[in-house]
Amino acid sequence: VIYDEIQHALFPDVTYGVESGGDPDVIPKLTYENYLDFHRRYYHPSNSYIYLYGDVDVEERLEWMDREYLSAFDVLDIDSHIDVQKPFGTMKEITCPYSIAAGDDPKGKSYFALAEQCGNYLDPEEGMALEILCEVLVDAPGAPVKQALLDAGIGQDISAFYESDIMQPILGIIAKNVNPEDRDRFKSIVIDTLKKQVEEGISEKSLLATINIREFKYREADYGSSPKGLLYLFDMLRSWLYDDKSAFTRMDGNRMFASLKAKLGTGYYENLIKDKILKNDHALLLTLEPDCGLLDRKNEALKKQLAEYKSSLSAEEVEKIVAETKALRDYQSAEPTDEELTCVPVLERSDIARDANPYVYEEIKIGNVPALTHDINTNGISYVRMFFDVKNLPREMLPYLGFLGAVLGKVDTATHTYRDLTDEIRIHTGGIGFGNDTYAKYGVKDEFRPFYQIRFSAIGREVRTAMELVTEIVTTSKLGDSKRLKEILGEYLSDKQMRYQMSGHAVSIARARSYMSKSALYAEELAGISQYETLKAVMADFDGNKDALSAKLSALVSALFRPENLFVDITGDDAGKTAFAEVLPGFLEKIGAVPAADLGPVTPLIPEMKNEGFMMALGVQYLARCGNIFDAGYKYNGAMRVLSNMMNVDYLYANIRIKGGAYGCGSMILGDSGDVGFWSYRDPNLKETLDVYLGAPDFISGIDIDESEVTRSIIGTFSDLDSPLSASQKISRSLNAYMTGKTFADLQKERNEVLNCTAADLRACADAIRAALAQGYTCALGNEQKIRDNKDIFGNLVSLS
Repeated sequence: VIYDEIQHALFPDVTYGVESGGDPDVIPKLTYENYLDFHRRYYHPSNSYIYLYGDVDVEERLEWMDREYLSAFDVLDIDSHIDVQKPFGTMKEITCPYSIAAGDDPKGKSYFALAEQCGNYLDPEEGMALEILCEVLVDAPGAPVKQALLDAGIGQDISAFYESDIMQPILGIIAKNVNPEDRDRFKSIVIDTLKKQVEEGISEKSLLATINIREFKYREADYGSSPKGLLYLFDMLRSWLYDDKSAFTRMDGNRMFASLKAKLGTGYYENLIKDKILKNDHALLLTLEPDCGLLDRKNEALKKQLAEYKSSLSAEEVEKIVAETKALRDYQSAEPTDEELTCVPVLERSDIARDANPYVYEEIKIGNVPALTHDINTNGISYVRMFFDVKNLPREMLPYLGFLGAVLGKVDTATHTYRDLTDEIRIHTGGIGFGNDTYAKYGVKDEFRPFYQIRFSAIGREVRTAMELVTEIVTTSKLGDSKRLKEILGEYLSDKQMRYQMSGHAVSIARARSYMSKSALYAEELAGISQYETLKAVMADFDGNKDALSAKLSALVSALFRPENLFVDITGDDAGKTAFAEVLPGFLEKIGAVPAADLGPVTPLIPEMKNEGFMMALGVQYLARCGNIFDAGYKYNGAMRVLSNMMNVDYLYANIRIKGGAYGCGSMILGDSGDVGFWSYRDPNLKETLDVYLGAPDFISGIDIDESEVTRSIIGTFSDLDSPLSASQKISRSLNAYMTGKTFADLQKERNEVLNCTAADLRACADAIRAALAQGYTCALGNEQKIRDNKDIFGNLVSLS
């Protein structure tokens, strides 16, 4: 809502002032004729951008594209020019509502945003500099603007963004969970702090640290599961869309980082604040205030509007709509024709390698510490993970263990303030992180190994410095700083709330699995809704709880980091390994010198079927249904991996997204634990979606497809199995196999079963999936009224805010 309102207010006269994806309040006014006219006008090859990436014969591809596609169209003169919004000449101030649940307390739930049209889309270096300033001045721990607002008691979570994907970029500073009467103070504190940075100078160390960490990530080029070529395209479009001569302006990152470093100490960054931010005449101060039940009132108004429209129609007009709707449903349900199925070339099974890529690891010792290493080219970067066994922790300590990762590295130590510590980490490493990892034994339900992990990456020569910083953080962090702990806890809870709204599908399926799985219940206590509720209660009476919080965190540190509990995974060049081996004994000596705290008796984890409907101020739902095939007496087979892919594409997508209107959906069948799960994403429905899940076994048993269609699903499955991996992903793949006990024989067996899969193998999975779904583990996050209307699905209704 904040981002939409910022765009509406900053760009009232141009295309950025409207919602390109469609505003739900306006969509009912859209006519089919308008829809088709818009498509005819803009969705034409003359208005397209064509991009090729990879090891291809470019001339051959262009000739084919011209022959098979472009030559069939006439060139049209399409006016898709984007007008420039003229500045206002002053700062605009507006107040807008957003919806919270009818029973929620609105106090302290407002937001402030100070946003400006800032920067030039054709100057990528300036854009990068403004992104860096957002990080240094607002986002980083201890950043001046963030700290000034927190010290003034304004907001629980302060963040900034720089939106450079549009022709008129936007810089914004947001304060979450504020009181509306503090708006003028918010504005003056932000402006005064920025002026002070201009006058006194920005910390060059913080600027260098932020440039360094961005350069490290750029050189590492680890984009996770996202295709590298696609992300390069997105970078290119940030300028290419607006100037045909500027497609490659963002491709020379090395030169850009060198130039940004050279400008340190020249006043360049201070002048950017002064000229681009403080003197800005195209700015907005937004207050977003909670409105109890706003969404429900909008829904009722829409129902009334549609009812009035229907009553204005004749019987013939109503019949026409019914007939058209039926025709649409028939079209959506129709099986694809042979022509449609064969219009896109596909690989054959014989094109796929029969042998799986082997796991790569070697067990070694570093001193007396057991370790794993991987013979993988890391381009000079060392990746280090230090695992501490945490299997003997009391259940009531798990929420605090999950929170500990947000604290370590974010509080003062004996040597550094937390802001200086952040700078040191960014100057010398690719990042230092703390957190939990759980490894389930492959093929066995409820047998798992929990660890607490310290991880970092660094260029070989910097591994020593990284370990020195790790040692400092683990042994000298000031966990009794209640003021700082309150700031971190506020941000942590804010991030959780955002996750429930933006990634509710992941939250709901994790919660549903916790009803049936000990390892999932362990993860839920660490970082799920249970942990959120525990920490929210701590925050509600922080002054009364602060000493106990500090004591628990300190006790966890002394109990966790024990030399006898350590296992190491290290990959990199010889320089990095040597540096780590030299500094490890000092680390072990220091952590061993601290007496281990007694955390109390261990309480067994016993999953419980709760089947909760979590009610929130949302207009959509996230619905999960889970079960376990092992509990039902079935075994996992590689055909189930193909089945999951087929269900996602041919069954769930067709029924939940296309027909049901949800934004997304999916399924999973996990070979390591036997867990089965179905989920929907931003779903307007509940019962209808659950009916689709429960109909999956009938879909499976009725699969009647030929060899080409089975092969198509197998190819889709291998897009995940054989996707390109970065160095860190290759390490994680082999490490995970080692930790879970999944052997290469297990991997090859699953691959063979996928490659040899037949329609009969897919149909044979129906009973296992039916039995898993019948176990009934269900969880949803969504609209309060929708969940109440479908309360028979759930065992418990819970408000979540």
